[in-house]
Amino acid sequence: MDTMKDILRHYQFGADDESRLATLAEVLSPEADALAEAFYQYLASDPYTAAFFSTPAEVERRKSTMRNWFRDLFTGPYDQSHLRRLERVGKVHVKIGLSGHYVNAAMHFVREFCHQRVAKAETDPAMREALVGTLNKILDVHLDILSSSYREAELGTVFLSRRFESGLVRWAERLVHGLNLVLMVGLLAMAIGVLSLFVADVINAFSTDLEGGVIRALGSLLILWMMIELLQAEVDHLRGGRFHVRIFLELALVAFIRKLFIAALENKDPINFGLILAGLLVLGLLFFLMARSGERSTS
Repeated sequence: MDTMKDILRHYQFGADDESRLATLAEVLSPEADALAEAFYQYLASDPYTAAFFSTPAEVERRKSTMRNWFRDLFTGPYDQSHLRRLERVGKVHVKIGLSGHYVNAAMHFVREFCHQRVAKAETDPAMREALVGTLNKILDVHLDILSSSYREAELGTVFLSRRFESGLVRWAERLVHGLNLVLMVGLLAMAIGVLSLFVADVINAFSTDLEGGVIRALGSLLILWMMIELLQAEVDHLRGGRFHVRIFLELALVAFIRKLFIAALENKDPINFGLILAGLLVLGLLFFLMARSGERSTS
């Protein structure tokens, strides 16, 4: 971070502002107790900030800190020691786990409080405008230092874990991509197996059992069709598209339909036949509910 002198120069805080800062001290320093009390009430009104003050001792300590900071705001001196004190405040906010959002919100509260007091104390519009300008500059300087030190402290606490996390995420992404490729190879092998089954059923239909072979071939063809859909979905997924669980449900439905065809040919007992029908009914109901859910989400 720059020196305090550099920061003041960046905000065009000059000799006239130093003179007006003394006037602001006369107007606002007596309001330190009122600000400390109002600021505590402001913090207590929010459950998040109120949780940082669980005991009366913590409340009084915070009020004392606020009074001292408010008086130093107008009296300085604005040197490197003042800069270091503000930097420590920002780091403490990180240490206690206070969100950076509340640092900015707190400074806004202080700004509004001061504006109201200056408006009441100064009747000359030109002088009032000049005092408010100096007030805004010095508050912005403080907010700048607090925010910068807060950010530096925050990065210091997460730098190593963030680097480790980034490496872990990259490694996991590569692993997932590799597993998807393995899945693709497995699906290709299964598709070839289903194709072989379909060819065997067709050969069986023309060589031995026409009726049974045709029905078995029809079931194998349904599964082959679903394997093609599954392969296409995996290709789309590897290219960055979404993978739809509905395809697995459709594949299960087709497998049960094929099993139902075969059970009808083999004259299985009613119990097994009923279980296949029950499984098919459950899968059909799940498919129906999933389709309805998809319609609602797109409507």
